[in-house]
Amino acid sequence: MRIATRRTEPPWDRRRVHPGVGTRRAAAALFTLLAPAALAQAPAPTPTPLTLGIEVDVVSLTVVAHDKAGRFVKGLGPKDITVLEDGVRQDVTYFREAAATEGEERIPLSVVLVLDTSGSMGKNMGFLQEAASSFLGKLEPGDRALVVQFNETVKSSAEFTEDMDRLESFVDALQPWGATSLYDAIQYALVRIRDQSGRKAVVVFSDGEDTASQTDEDDVVGLAKAVEATLYTVGIRSGAGMYSRSPRGFLRKIANETGGQYFFPERVGDLIKTFAAISAELKAHYLLAYSPQKGPDGLFRTIEVKLASKDVEVRVRKGYFAVKRRSQD
Repeated sequence: MRIATRRTEPPWDRRRVHPGVGTRRAAAALFTLLAPAALAQAPAPTPTPLTLGIEVDVVSLTVVAHDKAGRFVKGLGPKDITVLEDGVRQDVTYFREAAATEGEERIPLSVVLVLDTSGSMGKNMGFLQEAASSFLGKLEPGDRALVVQFNETVKSSAEFTEDMDRLESFVDALQPWGATSLYDAIQYALVRIRDQSGRKAVVVFSDGEDTASQTDEDDVVGLAKAVEATLYTVGIRSGAGMYSRSPRGFLRKIANETGGQYFFPERVGDLIKTFAAISAELKAHYLLAYSPQKGPDGLFRTIEVKLASKDVEVRVRKGYFAVKRRSQD
């Protein structure tokens, strides 16, 4: 029996697993932490025990609010929003800005940078390294990051850390070579970030379509729905300048499904500006939580967030699959 209690503490302090937000196949991959063989060269995370919430199941969402000119809107509170799940109004148990406000500490961020180091990057690698280092330098105290590089294999900077100098050294050492295992890299990033506390984001950069992954596109999109992380994706033309080999459609889809944004700068020299725009949005997040009125049934549920003001628009993930969760033995 589910007890309808009102949460007052920050939802990231609870040791629980949120309701699954993906296909059954993706949920299975999430819970068993299965990764393709191509990930073997990346440090394997130590799985944490899965525990259920004691009082209620909670859906946690990242929300971005902006006016019609695209400027971020601050100062919203619980009375300003309405949350609908499958068209039914839900009881919002938590809603606040991620930034520090009067009487409230800042909500920390965990972020994974997923960077394409395939052979096609060639002359563009220096632009990517500069943009990635600039992004890391804009993270705030308490934020933790992990850098993942991919070509025909996937490797990472070991563990999430607040040591940005160490991560920048990892970025500076990147070398372009090999094929493109984009799907494997995103899957790996999602598995690594799923148990991190606070807000969660994955920033993906690639200049070409996947050519080497063992994971397929549908599985990656499903897993993205199963992990409460917002994805921001950046795509550029490959060195050959071929639109047909661009991952543009996939990158747009996975960002839209998770409430993030997709960027396709015309010039590789614009990467610093693009990564700065992502950094600014991460600082403008709101965190929202609510307790679904219906128990898990394995079906997809749409999520809609409405604001009282018609001059403000919001961006949030499209929904989730309410899969049943395994209790700890």
